Amino acid sequence: MSTPTPVLPAVITGKFNIALTQSKFQLLANKADTLIYNEDNLEKIAVFLKDLRVVKNAIDDTYKEGKEESLKICQAWDAAKRTFKSMVTSIEEKPSREYTRLCQVVEQRKIDQQRELQRIQTIKDGITANATRFAQAIADCTTSIQLTDIERSINLEKTRKDKYGEFLEEAVARYSELNTILAEQKVTVREHERLLQEQLDAIKKNDEAKMIELEEKKEALEAKIEEAKTVVQETAINQVVNNPGSYVQITAEVLPEVKARRTTWKYAMVDYKKAFAADLLDFSVNDEKCKQVLKTLKDTDQLSGKTELVLNGIRYYEEKTY
Repeated sequence: MSTPTPVLPAVITGKFNIALTQSKFQLLANKADTLIYNEDNLEKIAVFLKDLRVVKNAIDDTYKEGKEESLKICQAWDAAKRTFKSMVTSIEEKPSREYTRLCQVVEQRKIDQQRELQRIQTIKDGITANATRFAQAIADCTTSIQLTDIERSINLEKTRKDKYGEFLEEAVARYSELNTILAEQKVTVREHERLLQEQLDAIKKNDEAKMIELEEKKEALEAKIEEAKTVVQETAINQVVNNPGSYVQITAEVLPEVKARRTTWKYAMVDYKKAFAADLLDFSVNDEKCKQVLKTLKDTDQLSGKTELVLNGIRYYEEKTY
């Protein structure tokens, strides 16, 4: 496909036509058809070529003069653009700076709010998980010693202010409810252990009447122990179902919606040794290689859902323009 010939402005073609006229180009063009090419005519051919070079020089001179004029006009346009843009920038600078600051504050508050919700949910999920675990451990116990060990673990957990923070009271209340059942279970298990010992003594003495009496009591206690196992597990479940506090119920602050006009990722050195080992330094951050890494991170979707990423000692981060 042929490239179309550009249409030149009339003022430009006019100046070049003047240069052709002044250098007598048309006469030379007419003479070219009648020029005789032989040894006897070498001098005339040389003069003809010299005259053509004069025409070409006239074209070059016209070009230089025109370019100088155009350059001055372009420089004037550039200067005018800078002047008028500076007028806008002078009143834009403060609003733009303050708007960016406010948008960053709002976004940070949103991030902090989400982190706080996540922190609270993590604590509450931990309380529920521990209560369920303790309940299962109590249900699995078969001796009073095992129950005492679980009781010790529960009591230790009830002192973990560092873990539960402002929700320690809630954790203590839920664990204490399990402690109550555990204490009752421990009494029953100890009684069961006592009956087992008496049963052994009765077997040694071959006291059938006593053995029958003890077997009936033992079966009753075993039924009670099994019932308590069910009760403790149901208690852990009911704590979740009947306790709305098990779920995060916080009225989130309503924040204005902000949207970045443009989001770009940048990078900065945070670990000289790692960056140097990865050949990302050249007495300064290697822009070209960091851009290649950044492109790879984008292409492989490794930046999705992030606002920054540290890799090989370089921090790649978003910069938003509002």
